Amino acid sequence: MAGESYRIALVGGTGEQGPPLAVRWASKGHRVYIGSRRREKAERVAGELMGKMRTLGLRGELKHGVNQDVVREAEVVVLTIPYGALKPTLEALRDHLPKDAVVVNPVVPMEWKGKLCIPVHVEEGSAGELIAKSWPEVRVVTAFQTVSAARLADYTKPVEGDVLICGDDEEAKRVVAKLVEDIPNLRPVDCGPLLYSAAIEHIVPLLIQAGRKLKKHDLGVKLV
Repeated sequence: MAGESYRIALVGGTGEQGPPLAVRWASKGHRVYIGSRRREKAERVAGELMGKMRTLGLRGELKHGVNQDVVREAEVVVLTIPYGALKPTLEALRDHLPKDAVVVNPVVPMEWKGKLCIPVHVEEGSAGELIAKSWPEVRVVTAFQTVSAARLADYTKPVEGDVLICGDDEEAKRVVAKLVEDIPNLRPVDCGPLLYSAAIEHIVPLLIQAGRKLKKHDLGVKLV
């Protein structure tokens, strides 16, 4: 991974978070793969995003396929999936990952109880640590929990804020920091080893609750 352009697979890349990340990274010269459990959905979303990029005057390469296929091609795998889908996804992709791949964990273990959004207890400590335990041959970096998908999808504006990242492999964190910096006005902040994943993941329910009180649904984090 000596280069500055990467092959990036977005697992579950047809949801809210995956598409804007795909557009922003593809426009920076990365080869991005849109993954889904259904090939037809991945093809449809990739086509829509290519149309969006043409409308915006952006150039880039987007490919698509089922999750098992796109991760085989990747140097960087981003799990843009809800927490409820994490364990089945880890099992389904276990035998398809390139050894030593960088796996980005933006997953947030949370659930709604009435009007309260609360963290979900993860036996391994956090989603990041669960991924690392399930896939010991890859390098896991927790990142992107603190960036609103709505802000990412507004391509006309820079995305202000800090991206808190943590992981046990310094080179993997450097790769993820580069991907953060490819999105205008975002700053990567290295928060240390992977054991801090729970702290980062738990920020999101707090941001959601604060946003409900402030009537703002796209809150992020800025360290000053």
